[in-house]
Amino acid sequence: MRHQTRVSNIAISCVLAAFLLLLPGLVPVLVPWATLDGGALSAHAAEPVTFSTELAHDRETAGGIIVLWIDPAPEYHAYAHEPGVDTRPTVVSVHDRSGTPLDLPVLYMPGEPLDDPFTPGRIVNAYGPKTPVFVKVPALLAGGDVIVRTSLLLCSDRNCQPVRHDIVVTLPGEGAFAALPDAASRPWRGKLAQAVPGRPVAGAVAPGMTGTPSAGAVGDGAAIGMGGVTPTPRDAAPGTGGSLPFPSSTGVDTTATAGNVARGEEEQAQKAVSGIVSVSPEGTSSGVAVSRSVSGAAQESPAWSFAPRYFAPELEVSGLGKALLLGLLAGLILNVMPCVLPVISLKLSGFIATSGAPGDEGVRRRAFREHNLFFAAGILVWFVVLAGILAVAGLAWGQLFQRPGVLFGLTLVVFTLGLSMFGVFSLPVLDLKAGTTGSPRAQAFMTGVVATLLATPCSGPLLGGVLGWAFRQPSSVLALVFAFVGLGMASPYLLMAARPGLVRFFPRPGAWTGVMEQVVGFFLMATSVYLLTILPAALLLPMLVTLLVAAFAAWLWGTWAGPGASSVQRIAVRCVAVALVGMTVAWALSPPADEARWEPFEATAFRDMLGRQPVIVDFTADWCPNCKLLERTTLNAANMARWQKAYGARLVRVDLTRDDPVAQALLHSLGSSSIPVVALFPTGLLRNAPLVLRDLFTADQMDEALERAFGPAGQPLQP
Repeated sequence: MRHQTRVSNIAISCVLAAFLLLLPGLVPVLVPWATLDGGALSAHAAEPVTFSTELAHDRETAGGIIVLWIDPAPEYHAYAHEPGVDTRPTVVSVHDRSGTPLDLPVLYMPGEPLDDPFTPGRIVNAYGPKTPVFVKVPALLAGGDVIVRTSLLLCSDRNCQPVRHDIVVTLPGEGAFAALPDAASRPWRGKLAQAVPGRPVAGAVAPGMTGTPSAGAVGDGAAIGMGGVTPTPRDAAPGTGGSLPFPSSTGVDTTATAGNVARGEEEQAQKAVSGIVSVSPEGTSSGVAVSRSVSGAAQESPAWSFAPRYFAPELEVSGLGKALLLGLLAGLILNVMPCVLPVISLKLSGFIATSGAPGDEGVRRRAFREHNLFFAAGILVWFVVLAGILAVAGLAWGQLFQRPGVLFGLTLVVFTLGLSMFGVFSLPVLDLKAGTTGSPRAQAFMTGVVATLLATPCSGPLLGGVLGWAFRQPSSVLALVFAFVGLGMASPYLLMAARPGLVRFFPRPGAWTGVMEQVVGFFLMATSVYLLTILPAALLLPMLVTLLVAAFAAWLWGTWAGPGASSVQRIAVRCVAVALVGMTVAWALSPPADEARWEPFEATAFRDMLGRQPVIVDFTADWCPNCKLLERTTLNAANMARWQKAYGARLVRVDLTRDDPVAQALLHSLGSSSIPVVALFPTGLLRNAPLVLRDLFTADQMDEALERAFGPAGQPLQP
């Protein structure tokens, strides 16, 4: 027996040594995304958006139009100037050389409706590839330079990053605007007609005036907090949220267009330029912008340059050796962190199940050693897989649990595990009860994976410095560090595998085992409740419905597909149970149907939108039963979404639940004093002659009214 133990210990040591030696070489093969510069984790990755400008002549004002093209990478989008939700909008402002914001008209595209990848069920307005923003420049600015400053939040379905970008545009000399291409002849003239004025920039001064903008006048629209981007209030003017400007990683672009740059400025800029030529999307020679990236002192917004001091500098990581050592210790400490309480219950349940293996002491030892080895293997495999997931998705430690789909699936798994511990049914692979049949190796491995998955959001001493260093390294180094963290977490189980005689300290199963299993079940149910608290609000009800269906499916499985049932019955019942859960999950995670995007009534914004886009105004109140009936029938979400898309209309809801003199004045101006009332405001000359529908009406009547007010669908009336 002693000889067998020694051989087993040598085998365990050899397996671990081979794993650690081969890991650096296997990672680039198994993980093709691994690159020498860190791939997606590089701290110096370029912003996935490009900016370019062109100039055109505006015959209406005898001035010019600066067209700023915002072109996110294919998988990215930017939130529109009016995003429809509380988030950081796209804000474009124009400044003179001193940085003073100028009060110039900035026209934005409305944005395209998009399912928010971070909040299922929420629709946002976003900018996709090649989105123009138009700035009207008066003739009195001819021959000067202006800075076009863009602040936006760039997001993919994996992450977001704030971007701040400056372009210096040199305007043509006096009288030279007329030599530019006419805006009416440009391919983007249709988009110019759709663009609407944006919100004014706080502290802006009229062109030609002198003044100092107020603090925070150059709007970034969001503050940078510990957790990323902190939205400013939705009704605040851009830049007045008391936020710190996010430093640009690209510097300031100096752009020469259709004019000459002063020789002194040209020579100064040449000292720090990299020749980047940005051609207008149409590919014409007129309006081509030649951009040069100016670095260092030329930047008008300061780059952060801090010298942080750490409370425990000896725990900060500066090299691979220290990272591996501290990662090993951090993984070991993870086993005793308070947040792994549900994980401890899983581990104890597995130990008790294996300690009761039938047979003599030698059989118990072999079962105990085997369980710990495969449990440790599950931990190690999960940590290496986790490194790959985080690298590919560009996520940080614990950020995986910010994905609603991951939280949804994990809650379902933990809940069904709890049902299994209460004896409702038996999971085919992951069954932690004593005396279960099936492969003990597979069950031990899967228990290790699930236990480590639940512990992933936890952090502990030493781990912060290790991860902070590791996430700035190449993917292969990141995987190696994660493997050592996993090795540290698995070390107690590897120790027990090397000393299987420790099984004698675990009691044999008895009547008390059932009580222990139920206690573990309560721990798992408590974990499910915790996971429910961090689910997005839009997924809470679908999650509860899914858990109810899962409980019913588990009851079917345990009652009608047990050992006493025929094989045909077992297969049929299990297929029905799995199908029930699968269909419910598909329903719960399915994207919502198109929803109407109502805007609350705000007098200034409403006055600005009149005449520029068709507007549908609905007067309602909580105390008005006919209003609520109308909203559930004629004005339901499907109809409003259809009409909004067909006519390109904006939807404004005026809530009269509480006394609002401004809203009441608007109602009285339409010749009404009672509700429900719906007013249709067309564009152009008829913008002050809205078509009004009173009381209850049908969808057909609404269709007729819309066509009369706005013209045929897709062909709105011209001004």
